[in-house]
Amino acid sequence: MNAFDAASKTVQAALQTGQVGQPVAARVTAHMDADHGQIEWLMTRVLSAMTTWFDSRPQRITAFGSVEAGNVSTLTLFENGQSALVSVGCCAATDPLLELVVWGNHGILSWEHERGVQSDWQQESDLTDVEKSLCQQLQTSLRSGCSVLTSGSGSSPPAADKSHRIRPDQRHAGMAEPAELTAQKPPYGVLLVSGDHTHQAQYAVSLANDDRCRLIGLTDEPDLPPRRRRLNQQLAERLGIPLLPDLHDAIRRDDVHIVSVCAEPFRRAGIIVDAARAGKHLYLDKPLAATLEEAEAIRKAVRESGVVSHMWSFSHTNTADRLQRELRSDRLGDLRAFHADLCFAKGPAGTAALENRRHENPAPTRYELVESKRELTNVGVYSLVSLLSSQNRSVRRVCATTGNYFFGEHQTNDMEDFGQMLLELDDGVVATISAGRTGWQSNPGGGFDRTCLVGTRQTSVVDAHRPRVSVWADADPWVPPERDPEDPMGMWGGAPREDQFIPQPRQTWITPPEQTNRDAAWFLDCIETGRQSNISADIAAAATEILLAVYQSAASGKVVDLPLPRNPE
Repeated sequence: MNAFDAASKTVQAALQTGQVGQPVAARVTAHMDADHGQIEWLMTRVLSAMTTWFDSRPQRITAFGSVEAGNVSTLTLFENGQSALVSVGCCAATDPLLELVVWGNHGILSWEHERGVQSDWQQESDLTDVEKSLCQQLQTSLRSGCSVLTSGSGSSPPAADKSHRIRPDQRHAGMAEPAELTAQKPPYGVLLVSGDHTHQAQYAVSLANDDRCRLIGLTDEPDLPPRRRRLNQQLAERLGIPLLPDLHDAIRRDDVHIVSVCAEPFRRAGIIVDAARAGKHLYLDKPLAATLEEAEAIRKAVRESGVVSHMWSFSHTNTADRLQRELRSDRLGDLRAFHADLCFAKGPAGTAALENRRHENPAPTRYELVESKRELTNVGVYSLVSLLSSQNRSVRRVCATTGNYFFGEHQTNDMEDFGQMLLELDDGVVATISAGRTGWQSNPGGGFDRTCLVGTRQTSVVDAHRPRVSVWADADPWVPPERDPEDPMGMWGGAPREDQFIPQPRQTWITPPEQTNRDAAWFLDCIETGRQSNISADIAAAATEILLAVYQSAASGKVVDLPLPRNPE
């Protein structure tokens, strides 16, 4: 039995225990052999195994990469609404890679194995008629660059159909070079925009804890709903800073050097543009904006104003440092593929009605509510900016799926709780991303966080929870906190709450001491030295555009080319 067959049968046995509920999504990364001729055969075998895991047949398959390059990745939608990312390719014989993950609506399965898994992908059996048809459809997608519909039966593959691909009618011509940055010495006065139940509560503390900063006050737009006004006042009082009633005047105060903007995405862009034009450095929540036009307006204002802009991310943590070291190392060689999974273990899962298959909106109008967020823009953005900030490459096409697999709240509010993306970069590098929120008890840590890198020389896996000590004991098991009426999904934190609403530390996995996110300190260093951030408005706008293309693809079932069309000026 080869390595994948052994892993597949073990996954199937684990699924049959019922512990993770109904399987809804999967990921397989298999770079096991130096033989290009095995790629299509193995890809077909993996997809065939997934039909058993899901008890469902493939409905649509999209493939990026090429056999010649030794790297093929697919995004497959199944008839019952499940989705799967599969990446198969060549590797050095001494450095095979096999990673399997299956998401269920009540938990996650992850195949655990020795790093040096045997490279034994020899073709042991012929494909069935159904598998042969699937292999033909895979080949059609690779040749055409399109998504291919498949019944999962032995029927003939469809002819390449360019209607399965959306092409832009314009290409973005680029912008003028940014204005020169000037180093600015501390101290820095910080103005906060929006209060509790945004990420401002955490950002404000991080900035205030740095000796270079002083909080000046909190402000926001006029005519806010009563709840937002109350939450703004709540944070201002807790921080002991004034609530400034006039946003326009507050931004222009001489003692304000930095504006931290956490207003809701649909009203964020105008505030950011106003602050940039006032010459204030920008500490920004994610996503950058709700529309392409707003993201472009922010980029333009920042470039013309010569201010430091920075969108908060996970890019300044120990795990991110490890990832960057791997990407820069000679050991890896040139990057050929980037595969990331990031899911937050928060919220009470298992309440979504799986029989109600999600139908995506090509142009989202809402991004966050009290009990739900669009999780690709909330979680997937982290993996995107990690990819974009580490590569001098642009994404040129995407394909994506979104789902409601875990939370009835997300389903009711028409927001995805999980999604998968297939991306191709300028020079043929392929990236795949799974992202979402998967429930309090879906992971012994804070959530599934793993990135696989495939280079021309070797492969590498960066896991936020490895190395670790795993603890088995007769201690009381970890249990989720009670639901906070103000924050029922545990999304925000930062505000004072009753003890029963605060999750206890998870102690099943003990990892080496992690420094706190150094994001705020990095941003302040950039101001002090007069350099632009690595997660600047340019990177943030690029991530926003990709996410907008992702929603278009998920809604249409088609590959979407980038850049997206611009409105003529």
